[in-house]
Amino acid sequence: MENNKDIVKDWIITPLQQALEPQSLLQRLLLVLLVLVLAKVSLKLLKIFIARAEKHRLDPAASPLVYSLFAYTIYVITLLLVLHIIGVNTAGLVAMVGAASLAVGLALKDTLSNIASGLLLMFLRPFKSGDYIECGSIKGKIKGIGLFSTTLVSLDGLYVSAPNSSLWGSPIVNFSRNATRRIEITVGIDYGDSTDKALAIMRDLVENEPLFLKTPCPQYFVSALADSSVNVTFRAWVRNSDYFDLTWKYTDEVKQRFDAAGITIPFPQRTVHLEERSGEGAAL
Repeated sequence: MENNKDIVKDWIITPLQQALEPQSLLQRLLLVLLVLVLAKVSLKLLKIFIARAEKHRLDPAASPLVYSLFAYTIYVITLLLVLHIIGVNTAGLVAMVGAASLAVGLALKDTLSNIASGLLLMFLRPFKSGDYIECGSIKGKIKGIGLFSTTLVSLDGLYVSAPNSSLWGSPIVNFSRNATRRIEITVGIDYGDSTDKALAIMRDLVENEPLFLKTPCPQYFVSALADSSVNVTFRAWVRNSDYFDLTWKYTDEVKQRFDAAGITIPFPQRTVHLEERSGEGAAL
């Protein structure tokens, strides 16, 4: 065991220490250049590694965060090596940074909170790249999780950058996570029309559309007796990818079938009763 330790010391540790402590200015410059080249190569290898990891299990949304964490580590190590080579006392520098870390942490508590929230979002994965989410006022399709913020694209193509802590600290509604989703279409009909006839039309539409799932079973019912109409509703489950197409299609289809069947969809209306008053009150 002692012999092994001596070999490691003589063949690895001692040459490395000697290499990091060159005597001439030219040696120092060459070694700084070598460290910078190695850092650049390491960053390129990191990008290649992340690209390969994305093809296996790494979520593309987490790639910016993973790259930032390792890239900043490489930057710090490179800086310390360069400072050591040019003769700066890095041990004292590290001690000074450690002593100042508490003050820096308090000053940058929001920034550190974003970093911690980004790590939690990456590991717990409440969403992935391409998911459409809503979190308070934040809405959009996920593009990536960065070290400090998450980037999204809204439905109308706008770029959205949200602090990681704002996503982690609020409930997230993920519209893309589940494989199926329920459509609910409600239409108000006139009080004089038959609700049975209206519901039968809705049932016929759903039963003749193969994209509506049979399980869970569709539902057809009178949902409300509103001020100007009787509201009839159908609920049916579909694949998430079909949700918007079927919603738009059958909102229009119900209207056309009701018109063809003579079922009226009334305008909002209000009945006003006028009373004729006589005497002193009428004069006023």
